[in-house]
Amino acid sequence: MAACINFALKALCLSLLFHAVKSLRAAGPKVWSGVFRYNTFCRNMGFDFVNNSNIEGITSLNSKAAHFNFFTVHHFNITGVNITAPGDSPNTDGIQNRLFQAMGRLSRRVAVLSGNTNIDIYNVTCGPGHGISVGSLGKYSDEKNIEGLTVRDTIFTGTSNGIRIKTWESSTIAIVVSNVVYENIQMIDVGSPITIDQKYCPHPPCEKMGYSHVQIQDVTLKNVWGTSMNKVALNLQCSKSFPTHNGIDGPETALCENVEGSASGKMVPPHCLN
Repeated sequence: MAACINFALKALCLSLLFHAVKSLRAAGPKVWSGVFRYNTFCRNMGFDFVNNSNIEGITSLNSKAAHFNFFTVHHFNITGVNITAPGDSPNTDGIQNRLFQAMGRLSRRVAVLSGNTNIDIYNVTCGPGHGISVGSLGKYSDEKNIEGLTVRDTIFTGTSNGIRIKTWESSTIAIVVSNVVYENIQMIDVGSPITIDQKYCPHPPCEKMGYSHVQIQDVTLKNVWGTSMNKVALNLQCSKSFPTHNGIDGPETALCENVEGSASGKMVPPHCLN
């Protein structure tokens, strides 16, 4: 994956401690409205095949696309990183992860993509932007399972989404998203605080060729609270062919579709699980 600064090591990297650069400033506003707004090669920094490493104390400002991209990295910690862009800047994911294992502290928006395992995201203050998302998944035939994601001790303020899992309705491959935990999360005026969208179609109309083949299972939400800008704060639209398994709860109005699971504890209004 190309980026303005890219580290690509085909062999294992014993240790990389990256803190020499304190600030990365890009000319994002000059390209966001033009033909380059969807150019994935305009990331501020990328790490490919880099293991047992750490970046800390870096500020990334106004990247043309995603700020940091990680591909096939293992045991990589991100600490004290500040990622800044306007809330309406297009496709400026703070962190993009593909085939990623074992990650630490993050800031701003995170997109967890295909093949990630054992991701731990904590102590994040996020907003504005799009929150922390899994996916989108199921569009490409070479995608892999996601197993073991924890998001904890995090605050979302004024984001369009809080925590979100999204899969293409007409997916091309059967993969599994499992062992996902959201814990101790505060939502402050968030558009859609909790979403599982297995009818994802960002640019309708989308061709319908059946239900999503992405199986979502073992998802836990614990101590998630706050305020929603929309009446539907909990929106679970799961696949009819591969319904979501195991419990979720939340505040405000709840909408559930093709969900199998259970919920317990204080819920106002009551949950909508079977």
